[in-house]
Amino acid sequence: MKIKKFTVNPFQMNCYIYYDEDSLEGVIIDPGAYDKYEEDEIISFVDSKNIKLKYSLNTHGHIDHVLGNKFASSCFNIPQMIHGDDLFLLENAKIHGMVFGINIDEVPTPDEYITEELVLPIGESELRFIHTPGHSPGGVCIVDHLNKIVFSGDTIFRESIGRTDLSGGNINILLDSIHNKLFYQCDDDYTLYPGHMDETTIGKEKRYNPFLR
Repeated sequence: MKIKKFTVNPFQMNCYIYYDEDSLEGVIIDPGAYDKYEEDEIISFVDSKNIKLKYSLNTHGHIDHVLGNKFASSCFNIPQMIHGDDLFLLENAKIHGMVFGINIDEVPTPDEYITEELVLPIGESELRFIHTPGHSPGGVCIVDHLNKIVFSGDTIFRESIGRTDLSGGNINILLDSIHNKLFYQCDDDYTLYPGHMDETTIGKEKRYNPFLR
């Protein structure tokens, strides 16, 4: 499996293309492209590698992660998916954008909803989902157990965690999600690809993350 990261929009959010290098099946994770340049950069990469995107996945519904939902689903003709508990964030995305001085169209209603029972095959691998609320009610981590990869959204970062002062945030719920769900299901050698900043590993975060001691 291959990973391509695009750091996009005014919030410097990490959008990922995750794809199988043999079958060329893939997904786009948090398609937060804000302008045509960022959209064209993603399109150019997908076209150059002949990637067959199957799904557009949101780790959660905050504005920086959903700015490109309409672009991704319409450009690549793929279903848009998010956990149902964050639907209220999508419905209020235009208002949230105005708070930050960003004018966006209404974010489309998801085509499907992410659950912990959902399994998405990608080439020889498969993606599973861990519901990790706390940063937002519908936050999820997207996991490829075969390759020990986690796309953690804003649940956990390198030596930090997601903020909990936004609507639906709760520090105790977030810490419980990290310790008792993410760390329980994924071992220390899993690599974390977060929604902001650089990748890390679960082992490093257990050892060095000041919020988790």
